[in-house]
Amino acid sequence: MRTFLTPSAIAVKIVLLSTITSSTVMLSGQALADDAPDAIDELEVITITNQRHHGLEGMKGYAQGHTSAPDLADWLTSVPGANINSNGPITGIAQYRGLYGDRVAASLDGHPVIGAGPNAMDTPLSYSTPLIVDSMTVYRGIAPVSAGINTLGGAVEVKMRKAETMNSENTALSGDIQAGYRSNNSAKTLSAVTNIAKGDVAVLLYGNSQTGDSMESGDGVEISPTDFDKVQFGGDIRYSKGDNEVGLSYHYTDTNDSGTPALPMDIEYIESHRITLDGAFKLSDWQGEWQIGYIDADHGMTNFLMRENTDPTKFRRNNATAETSDFKLELTQSFDFGELAFGIDGYFASHDSVITNPNNMMFKVVNFNSVEDNRYGVFTQWQNKFDQTNVQLGVRLKRAEANAGEVSSSMAMMMNPMGSLAGGLQDDFNNANRKVSDNNVDIALNTQTQLSTNVSFSAGLGIKNRAPSYQERYLWTPMESTGGLADGHTYIGDINLKSETAYQVDLGLTYQDDKLMLAPHIFYQSIDDYIQGTPMGMADMSAKMLANMMSGDTNPLKFSNVDAELYGVDLNGYYDISDQIELSTIISYVQGERRDIDDNLYRIAPLNGQINLRYSSDDWMVKTSLVMAAKQNDVSSTNNEQKTSGYGVVNIDAQYFVNNDLAIRLGVDNILDKNYQNHLGGYNRVKGTETPVMSRLPSEGVSAWAEVTYSF
Repeated sequence: MRTFLTPSAIAVKIVLLSTITSSTVMLSGQALADDAPDAIDELEVITITNQRHHGLEGMKGYAQGHTSAPDLADWLTSVPGANINSNGPITGIAQYRGLYGDRVAASLDGHPVIGAGPNAMDTPLSYSTPLIVDSMTVYRGIAPVSAGINTLGGAVEVKMRKAETMNSENTALSGDIQAGYRSNNSAKTLSAVTNIAKGDVAVLLYGNSQTGDSMESGDGVEISPTDFDKVQFGGDIRYSKGDNEVGLSYHYTDTNDSGTPALPMDIEYIESHRITLDGAFKLSDWQGEWQIGYIDADHGMTNFLMRENTDPTKFRRNNATAETSDFKLELTQSFDFGELAFGIDGYFASHDSVITNPNNMMFKVVNFNSVEDNRYGVFTQWQNKFDQTNVQLGVRLKRAEANAGEVSSSMAMMMNPMGSLAGGLQDDFNNANRKVSDNNVDIALNTQTQLSTNVSFSAGLGIKNRAPSYQERYLWTPMESTGGLADGHTYIGDINLKSETAYQVDLGLTYQDDKLMLAPHIFYQSIDDYIQGTPMGMADMSAKMLANMMSGDTNPLKFSNVDAELYGVDLNGYYDISDQIELSTIISYVQGERRDIDDNLYRIAPLNGQINLRYSSDDWMVKTSLVMAAKQNDVSSTNNEQKTSGYGVVNIDAQYFVNNDLAIRLGVDNILDKNYQNHLGGYNRVKGTETPVMSRLPSEGVSAWAEVTYSF
């Protein structure tokens, strides 16, 4: 195992990042650690609350997510260090400190959600609707090992609303009804949640419908296709008595005709059924929690239904399916030497993907066949408080097992050079040993110390690992099935990829008094065997030639192990100008670089942040936000990544609580109708639009919105 933590290397990075912190104008933010400085029993986390909560009390410095947002990932924009790789209006991929995709553990009530699409059109956060979300939590810094199996890039935990028992002899009924509208794309939202409780039993039911047309940019250009059509419904039934609880929930997602202009195909449909069974119990002095889950997802995508395609021979439909079963059991008890937790968790996922042409019944490419991606592990975590210092240490042992069935392609039957190349790749894959496994160890140490009444210091060290994804291993023929990378290149995988290993450091300082809170963090991590696309060599000449024949890609890439590092700074804070006026701020900066060659990592967010000025009264609030991003010149030459310019966008929104039951929220985003490109928004892949192919996609122009929520 290689190490990077030499004293001189750490000193150089800390000095560099301290200089950046002191010389940068603070941008803005609106998320705050859960606990005040005098309460350090928990790790620092960023919690985004749901706007359905009544009243304005307790909102100081906290982020709130729009309950009518079409994509739950949009909530991450209020978290320091977090961002979104957006390939379409409902396909947000969570990014934290420059890492994204499978490297970030995104879970719903502790369940890992594995999408069916090989290009991440159905991201984990797309499997929940905002109105039934109680909160979203992002672990700041190094995530504990208990937060998930793949926490190399951090962890995002979504807590959903569950049925609430009232312990009353009479039937109690409560819930929310909400309607929302957005002007730019005529987006409409209609949602309802109801909770019915009697005695020790409660039932929660919900439904949600969201539709929208294509958006327009600041200069009036239609961003096509960015239409979406999404319906979700489900319920939860729960029994709770004393220390024991058991619940059963069902969630259904039905997405139709939704655009993803940064990808080579759009969503034709996504149908998923998700069932979870969970509970809590007391066993002697141990507190136990358990859960099991199952997801069955069917996903279709095309390159001809929502976008122009004038060549019927190149019509493509990809049908992808996935089934996932997951489990978790955790036991916790407090001792004289601290709190101790033991757990076991994991998931078993299978994937299939077949590409066809509706105009040619003979055309068929089995992209992924009977792929198995199974991951499980055991962990233990200890936490204790010594005087003014809280310490948490966790260790996770984990194993990843992968396998794949034989693949095929109708092109291999062609009696021409393309058929010969496709047949060679097919035979090489089918004759290879496709069954592989990885054993890894994760370690996370986090401390938080109260230095004075107003100042606390946090420090974290971690070693985290991630086994390759199934796309990175089993993509056998040049394709863009790359987990949403959206760089325009075709890739092939490598069955024998090594696991990524990250060595992580995080240092934070929090100052808080009656009026001011400021919490900067600096971080550094070195990643050995980082998985990145690299140019194909002589050994992959057949794949390179086939990629050029099929798509004209002159620079196809192969998933390979390289060495990388990421470092940066993020901060959040607020200042109470008066009892009614608050100024809040977040800023996020990350630099991602290759260590083996002179190049930058792909799709890294530039320096960005917000400045928010909020005025609040007893029952109403108005807020003005300046959202800014610097230009991004540090781009990946390997991925032929394009640079982007900086921008500043002004938003304004207001909330009015008519009474305890009725709330009205409205606002205008991009009020100055700024025309700009978000660096994480991807490139246009759609022909016949006003945006040239492979040009940066523009962002949404001015848009007024409104939400009305009635609670009963």
